[in-house]
Amino acid sequence: MRTEIFNPANGDRPEAANVAILITDGNPNRDVHLLDGEVAAIKRRNIRILGVGVTNEVSFGRLLYYFENM
Repeated sequence: MRTEIFNPANGDRPEAANVAILITDGNPNRDVHLLDGEVAAIKRRNIRILGVGVTNEVSFGRLLYYFENM
């Protein structure tokens, strides 16, 4: 997301706010070891994420941890 969507070569405009909508079950299952670094990089770029949990299995604690640290 950070390198593909929010990229001037793909239409990102510097004067527009960067906002993403994350639809999740709250449990990462791919490239989990990269998640902390990606969250830090997103924070540095001032990208805002709106998280939407879609199942009864949503880990609110995990979501809150990442959103509070963004």
